[in-house]
Amino acid sequence: MSSGKRDEEKDKKQGKKELPEIIYKLEDKSVSLNNASAQLVAGVLFNLQGLIYSVARSTETPSSVSSRRTKQLEDLYSLNVGFEDGCLEMRCFPPSLKVAYGKSGDKEELQTPVFKKTAGLLGVLSNRDSEYDWKLEIKKQIDAPQFRFPIFNHIKGLIPEDKEAEIRFKNVNGDIPSIKLHDVVFKSRVLKLLREGDIENRRYEVTGVISRFKDDLPSPHFVVKDWSGKFVKIDMPEEKRHQILEFISEMIPIKLTGIGTKKRFLEITDLDELEIYNEILLDSIHDTKLRAPIKAKVSYERVNDSDYAIIGNDELGVYGVDSTVNKAKEMFDEDLYSKYIAYKSMRDDKLTVKALELKIKLIDLFKE
Repeated sequence: MSSGKRDEEKDKKQGKKELPEIIYKLEDKSVSLNNASAQLVAGVLFNLQGLIYSVARSTETPSSVSSRRTKQLEDLYSLNVGFEDGCLEMRCFPPSLKVAYGKSGDKEELQTPVFKKTAGLLGVLSNRDSEYDWKLEIKKQIDAPQFRFPIFNHIKGLIPEDKEAEIRFKNVNGDIPSIKLHDVVFKSRVLKLLREGDIENRRYEVTGVISRFKDDLPSPHFVVKDWSGKFVKIDMPEEKRHQILEFISEMIPIKLTGIGTKKRFLEITDLDELEIYNEILLDSIHDTKLRAPIKAKVSYERVNDSDYAIIGNDELGVYGVDSTVNKAKEMFDEDLYSKYIAYKSMRDDKLTVKALELKIKLIDLFKE
């Protein structure tokens, strides 16, 4: 046995430290240690390990969180697993005291705070106090929405169908009472958080012009050509019908937000807001920061069954026209910058009063 192992065993015997544990217990007449499907056991282990890893990632500082699972974090938050006789009971714990508590005692705790935070989240979900704002408390503990979905997805994976299961934590600031995962309130809260998290992930904002209108039953909808030239299908609410007809007849630029899904193309099935969006602010041209943002009007015109986007600023006499707003903006940028270069090199005494005013405005706009 290595010296490190001997020291850990010695510490445990002297009562200095004990490994924190997560104990998952599944009870059902059809389930025991000798009668449990590999799929069931693997599912529990996968979700317990995933839960600890996801909670650990949520505690990292934003600058240190990567979009993928790193080998270093995987090793740090791995779990050892043991089984008890009788019913199916799994005991998950860090592989060593060093991983649980760090190199120099409590000052560098590693997995223990993650166990504690996990226990706290499960406690919030099971709190039945009618005056307790459990959703607010969840957001306090897991501030970033991108972490909530994987955390509660793994919790959902630990809730068995048609069986009773409980989870408890040992040696995490004392023993924490068992939490019944099959409890109706607990389950409904987990599912609610997942639905809301899914909605957050599927909320879209679209700017463009309505290009088609389909009033056919049973699925009336309209289609928006967005500023990049892609098409977005939107289910049409009855109360918005007249407004949509007005927007499409006059080719009014719009912005809409709603809940959608990406299949072959974006579809919005639950429209939240629909508003006119015919003006944009531009704060840079050709990677050059302007001294102050300038306003540009956005409009559409149809010529020979083709739609053309127009971006313009009448005060500066600058315009861009193309098949999409993004391309029209490139033309607008080019026109503005060309005007600036041209006017900057002209002598003041060769300009009319209005042209001189325009020159001053352009130079002031690009002045560092």
